Amino acid sequence: MNKAFAARIYSEYSLTCSPTLLYVRSVVKRLGARRPVVRDRRMIPAKAIGGSMLSAATVRLVGAVLLAAVPAGCAAAQHPAAPARSTSTAPARPPATVTRIAPLPVRTVENSQPTSPEKCPAIDPAAPTPPGNPLVTCDVARTTRYTLGPETLRLELIHVAAPTPLTADFYEVNLTLDPASATAWAAFTTAHLHGHFAFLRDDLVLEAPLIEDPVTSGRIALTTQTLQAAEQLARLAGRPA
Repeated sequence: MNKAFAARIYSEYSLTCSPTLLYVRSVVKRLGARRPVVRDRRMIPAKAIGGSMLSAATVRLVGAVLLAAVPAGCAAAQHPAAPARSTSTAPARPPATVTRIAPLPVRTVENSQPTSPEKCPAIDPAAPTPPGNPLVTCDVARTTRYTLGPETLRLELIHVAAPTPLTADFYEVNLTLDPASATAWAAFTTAHLHGHFAFLRDDLVLEAPLIEDPVTSGRIALTTQTLQAAEQLARLAGRPA
């Protein structure tokens, strides 16, 4: 193995494959030290490696194999495997819990008159009056006494807004109906113009409006004169089911 062959290995890979190159150079050097001697057209090895006799062709073959192996070693050294990407994902968040609002009963007002709190009948929210029975009760402020007929509707609410001021003396609480109740309330108000009806919660009258026009907006507005009373209306109307 001549010096030009060894120099080729060194010049091509000395810049990028130092560990591999050092090993190849050491092998080439050892092989080069064992050049065979040609006598009488026969190849007689001068030395043996590990008991094996190496011919010139074997030396060149081994050198060629090492030369071919160096690029592979370099490629492995120059292009390390990309780190494995994590396949783990963040745990899915549970869906937000939607609190269902209790249905809002509607009854016909048969009679109403001013009263005082001590004249209002006692009520038990845990034992409401059956829907098919008449009801005598008062409003939330206990200033008006009502005689009511059986329930005519139960409206499903999807939202109760916080009170908003209408004027210096009035506040409004808006109730939003679900689509089915919005349709039913529009049909009911259309069929009962100028009727007198009451919205109730726990057998107390939240408000008892007169129907002057069909209500097709899908909303009901409750009004009262103080912010404190409006907040109480919103809390009662929005009570969870």
